[in-house]
Amino acid sequence: MTTAIGIFPAVMISWMAAETPLPQSHHLTEVARLRGELIEVQAKMSSEPNPSPLAKGPANGAEVDLLV
Repeated sequence: MTTAIGIFPAVMISWMAAETPLPQSHHLTEVARLRGELIEVQAKMSSEPNPSPLAKGPANGAEVDLLV
């Protein structure tokens, strides 16, 4: 397995959803919840006076893990 740095953000969100103890039928719901949480964090960050580069969007899985 690769590190989180080499994983695309969408793949990291799917992986995080798959790691939850929820049944497989709920994984799509978990992906949507995590994606929504990521969007909320990005919106909060972009409203700051000096927004972080992460506010534009995570570049890799490690940044997703940091934000969510």
